[in-house]
Amino acid sequence: MAKSECEWSPTKEQIDNEILPAYTEMAKISVSYINQFKCPPEYVADMLRDIADALISSHPESEEKCSCC
Repeated sequence: MAKSECEWSPTKEQIDNEILPAYTEMAKISVSYINQFKCPPEYVADMLRDIADALISSHPESEEKCSCC
């Protein structure tokens, strides 16, 4: 993590009860898109990277000091 990014760490409870289930759900949805589009997994992986880039670029505080720090 770059120095300019927020130094946030999830709690064990968040990991177990929120984050891991979210990862699982996103993975299931991603596989369903691969099947629906009949495309290679790399295409959906690129979509996810584009979404990640958009999230980061739409939050200027991620480049400076964020509100959680």
